[in-house]
Amino acid sequence: MKTIHLAKQVLFGLGILAGTSLAGSAALAAYPDRPITVVVPFGAGSGTDAIARMVAQGLAEKLGQPAAVANKPGAGGIIGASFVANSEPDGYTLLVATSGPMAANASLYNKLAYDPQADFEPVSIVAKRPMVVLASKEAKAHSFSEIVAEAKANPGKINFGSSNTTSRVFVELLKKSQDIQVETVLYKDVSSLMTDLISGRVSYAFEDAGPSLTQIKADRVNLVAVSDKKRAGFAPDTPATSEYGFDDRGLVTWYAVFAPKNTPPEVVAQLNKTINAYIQGPEMKAMAKEVGLELTNVTPSEFKEFQKAEIIKWKHLVDLTGVKLD
Repeated sequence: MKTIHLAKQVLFGLGILAGTSLAGSAALAAYPDRPITVVVPFGAGSGTDAIARMVAQGLAEKLGQPAAVANKPGAGGIIGASFVANSEPDGYTLLVATSGPMAANASLYNKLAYDPQADFEPVSIVAKRPMVVLASKEAKAHSFSEIVAEAKANPGKINFGSSNTTSRVFVELLKKSQDIQVETVLYKDVSSLMTDLISGRVSYAFEDAGPSLTQIKADRVNLVAVSDKKRAGFAPDTPATSEYGFDDRGLVTWYAVFAPKNTPPEVVAQLNKTINAYIQGPEMKAMAKEVGLELTNVTPSEFKEFQKAEIIKWKHLVDLTGVKLD
């Protein structure tokens, strides 16, 4: 009798497990069955915001459910990233972020409210783009070497505007490598920085190429250099910082999609496939050409290894420059 009773228990347990498995499979098969929220840890009008809106549009078109962008700016991307890290891992809350909150912050902050790797599932890298060195129309220097020469001749008297962590590190790297002293003027967002750069209240800046290109094309600011080992396709006549012998250590911006940790791998795979397919479409390619993006196509595992390498790179940069944000 005990044997029969035990057998019934085992079969009952297997039935529960099978039922749970089938329910889980059905839920995954139905994904998505409600709207998706795409969180941006920066303000509206930023380069990340523009790309997130394209990602949301692609998800909505290809998955058949609305996808809305929610801007949660503040604290160098910490607020938005933390929100997603603490969201349900069901594929309905995603993060579109950059190397700042998802690589640099791990070293820039002694105490971070989230772990860029342990708290997220990497979904897809959307694109990469070099940063740009800008000069106000009122500035004296018109080339990267002239900026360095001006700084040497006037220690501590010229300024660089900064609205993100990458630009903070760039300025410190510039100061250290060229043995110069410049003032760093901090801004909460790129719009405020651009306003002051256009008016001449700040002389120079190192910024994301995305929001900068509008002002460059309108001839409101001067493009001095791009931060890469090669010239950018959107500005073939503008030298790369490497041409001046400056090693910017690969300070390019990448834009990527993350999901909360423990999001089902099937959902992550579906999101990756959907986003990569949209990236290769005509609409995204047209946008990329217009705003200087280099589109990518990677798997979640490839992205995971890339992010790991970026976190190591940023630790080296932070150790080298001594920049800390807390």
